[in-house]
Amino acid sequence: MGNGVQVAEPFVGTARGGIAQRMDSRLRSLNLLGRSALVKKLVDVGIRGVRVEPIPSSLGESHRAVLVSNYPAVYQTLRSLIKVGCRFPGQGYRLRGIGRPEVVTNASTLIKALGVDNLIFQAYKDEAGAYRLHKKVVQEVLAHLDGEGHILWLSITGATRGNGLLEGDLRTGAALFSTTKSVPIVPMGLVTTQVGGKPRVIKVRFGEPIDPPQMEELSDFERSDFLIDLSRLALCRVAQLLPPGQRGDFEQVEEKLEELEGRLGRRQD
Repeated sequence: MGNGVQVAEPFVGTARGGIAQRMDSRLRSLNLLGRSALVKKLVDVGIRGVRVEPIPSSLGESHRAVLVSNYPAVYQTLRSLIKVGCRFPGQGYRLRGIGRPEVVTNASTLIKALGVDNLIFQAYKDEAGAYRLHKKVVQEVLAHLDGEGHILWLSITGATRGNGLLEGDLRTGAALFSTTKSVPIVPMGLVTTQVGGKPRVIKVRFGEPIDPPQMEELSDFERSDFLIDLSRLALCRVAQLLPPGQRGDFEQVEEKLEELEGRLGRRQD
């Protein structure tokens, strides 16, 4: 009898786990945002407390773009991105982002039903603790950017400390995808307020697009240097969209911007 109970308990646990996995899989397959314009409208209205500035022409129906922003908190950023994506004109849901695996695995029931698997390209953490993309995922991202009107979102820095603008935590992925596919970088600022000691996004602002420069004649060393400066330029443009006190390491953004624009201008001459 004792042995029978010991065998039965793991069997029941496995059965329950299998049922839960199947239910979770069916829930994710709903992809409500990608299938219904009405759901987009309802989700837009349902995400309250976030005011979104008018969508600029650079993110119009047929325009491709790499959208970059600060990164105040994982959930707050995801919430804001979904609302922004619901505002984009055109059919279907045009916005996909690059994020950590836990954005998908720890998503709420509602976010899963909306289609989080189709909203996020998942990165992985390497041995050094940095988030990277597998080669297959990189190809999926590039294929996404080939689609008419498709938009890719990336954080311009990799951490959520403060308001997400950390000079020593710069990411060059946006610049790389922008130059590879010849699509502009569009800065986006997530303005926050503190609620219970944590940041809450209350406003989304958009900046002027940054057209990708021609890089064919640059050496590998010059190209790497150029991508870093282009990423810093995008970061400065994001900082300009935030109020003083929310710019992290870029409170003196005008000085940094002047220096960068001069250096980039000299390289293109």
